[in-house]
Amino acid sequence: MKKLFTTLIGAWMISLTIGYASSSSPALKSSLSSIGVTESLETIKALSGIEKKYGSNVESHYKRYQETQDDYKRVEEKFKSENVPLFFSLIPYTESHFKPRARGPGTAGLWQFTILSAHNFGLSIQKGKDERFDIDLSTDAAIRCLKSLKKEFGSWYLADFAYGMGEGTLRKLIEKNKSNKISVLLNDPSFPSGTKSHFAETLLLDGEVHYSKTVE
Repeated sequence: MKKLFTTLIGAWMISLTIGYASSSSPALKSSLSSIGVTESLETIKALSGIEKKYGSNVESHYKRYQETQDDYKRVEEKFKSENVPLFFSLIPYTESHFKPRARGPGTAGLWQFTILSAHNFGLSIQKGKDERFDIDLSTDAAIRCLKSLKKEFGSWYLADFAYGMGEGTLRKLIEKNKSNKISVLLNDPSFPSGTKSHFAETLLLDGEVHYSKTVE
């Protein structure tokens, strides 16, 4: 029993020290601001306690981020050159655990494009050659997709929601609530749980990767 207690305490202490400045409010506020959120973090009730709820997943994403620096830098530079918030450059960690050959139910690649969405944003899928598996080409397509969603919905955080749940579902959610405020949408019980976790995990990872050092 004593040995088990010591192991548990050790694991708890490690979890507190694995690069988690992202759990600080300033880092999260900076990340939210980067994607066009003007509401204060304190008023977004659905984000209260996200470190506790999603922290273990983000620790795994952060470890993977550390393991994939060369490839990630290529992705990050593309987002910088296109003036798209770096928040979005981290989506592959929550979508595919940054595995270029990843497959999901009807999806593939870093960005988990469906066949239809891949075609819509310029990727070729042929026998023996699926450009969803190409880091550079699929990232270019993801940037085109996100820019299109930003143009349609008017803000970057709504672009992220649409990326996660689909444009039609987001339109219905906005119409139902007569609002596109993040505090209202995230608080709706019908907001897709997968999109909510995707957003929260990317937010925490972005805070850690891009803003932790600026708020220390």
